[in-house]
Amino acid sequence: MMQKQKKQMILVVVLLLIFGSAYGGMRVYNQKQADKEEKEEEASKTYVTGVKKEDITAFSYQNMEETLDFVKEEDTWVLKNDENMKLDQSAVESMVNEIASLEAEEVLDLPEDISKYGFDKPENVITYTTGKGTVTLTVGMENTITNQYYLIQNEADSLYMVNGSFPSAFQKTAGDLEDTSEDSTETVVSETETE
Repeated sequence: MMQKQKKQMILVVVLLLIFGSAYGGMRVYNQKQADKEEKEEEASKTYVTGVKKEDITAFSYQNMEETLDFVKEEDTWVLKNDENMKLDQSAVESMVNEIASLEAEEVLDLPEDISKYGFDKPENVITYTTGKGTVTLTVGMENTITNQYYLIQNEADSLYMVNGSFPSAFQKTAGDLEDTSEDSTETVVSETETE
């Protein structure tokens, strides 16, 4: 009787080891497949800019009639239009990320007449500077059917279609980018002191 129970126990342990190994093997295989698919998907993407965000040292964009110019001094973004303004660094970094990771959802041959895509009256002109020089991104009109915008780059011979979120990221005024966190704290303190 004891001998039979011992054999059954060994059999159960062996089966558990086999199933455990198979499960572990499947998990490794599935992870490798997921990694492979992710790499293939990344390789199939077309980036308009193809730069690292840390390589961008300056950028500018238009808002209404005003051009806002930003420059990175050490690790801090400064608005050249008003160098005394304290900027919300995370908001500015968010725009830098938009530039660095600008993906083309579609790439078309650049037509001879680009005015019919709104480039004679662009939605925005965004520039960015790295150690290699300055690049200009001109945003044309919106394709209302696809909710994408036409975009050309000064060094490319292609017409790009980009997600509508890209131009909308560059609609902030200087006031929108001001860091008011200290001011609001000082206001609360002064109000508390006067009570």
